[in-house]
Formats: sequence, C-alpha cells, structure tokens
Amino acid sequence: MEKISLIISKKVITLEGECAGYVLDAVFDESLKIYEGCIVADDETENTFFLKRKDILSSGDDCVVIESSRVLEYDVSSSTNNPIGKEVYNERGVFLGMVTDVCVVGKCVKKIITKRCEIPQKFIKKSGNNYLIFGIFKNNQKKANKLIFKENETLEKINDLLPKIVISEVAAGEKQKNKTEDVVPVQTRFFANPNSLLGRSLTRDLFGMNNEIIARKNDKIDKKIIKNAKNHNKLSILAYFSQ
Repeated sequence: MEKISLIISKKVITLEGECAGYVLDAVFDESLKIYEGCIVADDETENTFFLKRKDILSSGDDCVVIESSRVLEYDVSSSTNNPIGKEVYNERGVFLGMVTDVCVVGKCVKKIITKRCEIPQKFIKKSGNNYLIFGIFKNNQKKANKLIFKENETLEKINDLLPKIVISEVAAGEKQKNKTEDVVPVQTRFFANPNSLLGRSLTRDLFGMNNEIIARKNDKIDKKIIKNAKNHNKLSILAYFSQ
C-alpha cells in the first residue's frame, strides 16, 4: 500500500538523464476510487503537465522515474480531486477530521487517513470540491465502527459531539497539536504584483499544500520562493507573513 503524500514534491527524472520537473499534485477520478496520475511542474518553463500513473516506472525515496518527458501531457484540467487537506463530515454534519493522506494499491484508492480516523474508500459517500461526506450505513454500523475509528471511539459517541473544527497547527520538527474551535472567517490580504514581495523576510515557516516546506522563517523572499508559493496557491499567506 502506497501513501500519496510520499510522492508529492519529488523530482521527476527520465531514463534519458533529464529532470522533467517535480510532482506538484496527485490526480483522482470524481468518485475518489481511482488514482489516475500526477501533475508535474517544470520550474524552467513554469508549465504543468499530467503524468499518467501507468507511465511511472518507479517511485523511489528521492525521485520518480519515467521513460521520457514525451509521456508528459499538457495539463488542461481545473481540478485534481486530491482530498488531502479537505475536511470529512458525516451525514449529520459531525466533523471526522481533515484528510492527511490517501493510501492506494496500484490505481485503486483503499483508504483515506485523517488524524482522527482511517476511512476505507467504500465508506466515502461523496467527494466534493471542499469536503468529503462519510456515508453511514445503519445495517453495517458495528462493522464500520470497528474498521474506522481510533482510540476506542464509537460512531455513537462521535455523533453526540458538536460539529466543531479541529484545527491542526503543524510546524517542522514540532509535535502536532490540536485545538477545538468554532469556524472563524479568515481575512486574506490581496496584492497586485507578487514581485513587490522580493527582499522581504518571512516571519514564520511556509508550508505547501501537503505540509512540505516551501520556505523557512527569516528567509529572504526571492523569485524561486514566489514561484513555489504560486504553484501551491500560497501567495496570500506568503504576503501576510512577510515584512
């Protein structure tokens, strides 16, 4: 069983000895049953490409190997349906955690992992743009409880909880810590020209879409950091935590 988080941000190299870019994201079908491939970003051209799963020869500890850059297709899709970072709720609106990883075997999605539970794919009723819906099956509820929930939590206990958000504060090398808070709107600062950030210093570590480090606290912002932040849709955060 392979974890999708382990492939994100890896270099993509060819058997011809070239670097084709790095893995920016993973692509899944609409029902979140099939792992279709990856989005590969090329730093030099700033283009993104789609890499089919069948064209990945191997995925090692340090890089992904493909036969040739010719197998890369221009990326024209607007959504990858990657559930990492999405919140999971049941049909009663109870929060079951935020997705931290997806486990696959070949092309088949086997389970979704959150901090609170591990959910077999067959229990995912709907994969939306922002949320996953966990389906409650009354005839098979005891089996679902046994398979899914950690720390001896039962579905009945979780259903009694108020639907609050568990906010994760993740920092490199630090222990992950959970807080239970009501949902609060987040204000975002927008700016017209990203190059206005050049030379500023970061006031905190900046993480990508899958918690990979983009830049560290006190780093001077350069064009490479701006490009990486743009690829991970983190420009607003980069601007907010810079001075």
